[in-house]
Amino acid sequence: MLQIKQLVEEKKEEYLEFLKELIKADSTDIQHGFYGNEINAQKIVMKKLEAMGMEVDSFEPDDSELTKAFEEANPGHDYNNRPDVVGILKGAGGGKSLILNGHIDTMPFDHLEEWITHPLDPKVINGKLYGRGSCDMKGGLAAAISALDVLKSAGISLRGDVIVESVVDEEGGGNGTMACILRGYHADGAIIPEPTELTVMPAHMGWLFYKMEVRGKALHSSMKWKGVNAIEKMMVIMNALRELERKWCMEKRSSMLPPPTINFGVIEGGMAGSVVPDSCMLDFGLHYLPSDADADGLGKNVEKDLFDAIHFAVKGDPWLSENPPVIKLYQQGSGYELPRENPLIQLIQSCHEDAVKAAAVTRGCEYGSDARLLTNYAHTPTVLYGPGSIEQAHGINEYVGLEQYYTCIEVLAHAIYEWCR
Repeated sequence: MLQIKQLVEEKKEEYLEFLKELIKADSTDIQHGFYGNEINAQKIVMKKLEAMGMEVDSFEPDDSELTKAFEEANPGHDYNNRPDVVGILKGAGGGKSLILNGHIDTMPFDHLEEWITHPLDPKVINGKLYGRGSCDMKGGLAAAISALDVLKSAGISLRGDVIVESVVDEEGGGNGTMACILRGYHADGAIIPEPTELTVMPAHMGWLFYKMEVRGKALHSSMKWKGVNAIEKMMVIMNALRELERKWCMEKRSSMLPPPTINFGVIEGGMAGSVVPDSCMLDFGLHYLPSDADADGLGKNVEKDLFDAIHFAVKGDPWLSENPPVIKLYQQGSGYELPRENPLIQLIQSCHEDAVKAAAVTRGCEYGSDARLLTNYAHTPTVLYGPGSIEQAHGINEYVGLEQYYTCIEVLAHAIYEWCR
């Protein structure tokens, strides 16, 4: 619709200022989601949705209820003064419903001397808006809300309901979206405008994150042979896991996604070069294909392969066989994949191609998102499509390209109209 393109052009400054306002509000997750500052930005979202005439539902997730309802919930998170904000635009009836979901929380920031601008002082430089959350994912959330504003400004009425979910604690594992599901929100389809560079993404990997500890025997390093070096024992297991990753790379294939990976994220052990270390801790994670999930959509099948590889390595080492590692799973997320013929995928492809006059790219997403939750638990088929690149997320000098931001508003406005009319 020509009217949508014209309205986006006319309201560019308004939509830019809205995104800047969100970035200025510190909404960082603290300690990987155990605490958070989301309320600062949620107040802005709530005000905007109310001004658009939407019915607004604000509620704090219940950690205990989430843990009971979802095996992949993340327990122990404090949601005092950390509300989800949901806006509902009721349709006239008879149309399909749509969820627009986005997380308001951002990762913390540091090394301020290396930033072009302060992370909470957004600035436009060469067509890029810099600031924490500009890419991941206040840019996408602002685009979704602005897309709905375009339709309202055009006086377009819809038959289907539109539900805007501004959720907390996505970076801590997705409890905010789980809380929306427990609240009863579901729809015929959902779009999450995570930073996909305007690529249509209807699939992503699942994941499992672990902490593993190996014990050794401390001694002065001059008599190393009489002690047991825990770091070296951990390396025995790490080498086995590297072999498992190579095996997966050869055997596991997907037309949408890369092969599974195992990443050694943090390793800690020892106190000095003069001491044989008596403990070593490894924090590691693996990403697996949705096709390898168990009957519940989680990674128990992959976990069996992992534990079998560790057990084989441990069994072959006299010390480890008597002193096996202690392994704790501390976070997991299911994968998901929609069939390519899903009508929501085809709609977003079509709206994108109309807007940019070029073929849409459709592929899977390497990183995880709340799309898995809406698809697997709310039975709401979900597609990722949004402005910015994941390579900018979480880093110093995070930015979103404004051309992508405005294009996303236009595409989402078209998609909302076509889906819900």
